[in-house]
Amino acid sequence: MGKVLKLQVEDVRVHITTRFHVEGSALAGTVQSRVKEFDCRVTVASPEPPEKIANLIRLGENTCFVLQSLLTPVKVNSSTTLNGRPLQVAACTSFSA
Repeated sequence: MGKVLKLQVEDVRVHITTRFHVEGSALAGTVQSRVKEFDCRVTVASPEPPEKIANLIRLGENTCFVLQSLLTPVKVNSSTTLNGRPLQVAACTSFSA
């Protein structure tokens, strides 16, 4: 995105920390996991003005498929096959936005 905006960016580093929560029992079939939160730290080295770098980061976030999928519900389709044949998995659900 920096090239598109014709900005001089010397280095960009992104560090993401994820916190998970798992509860229930796999043996009992009650296990469930959830993501509790994500922490994202972006470090930029650039001679550009802060407002231009802030705009660059905003545009990067707005065009990141992963981030936007987390922030906005998306339709999830899932299917399973076993030995080449369809397998119905009751726990498998489809969410439609």
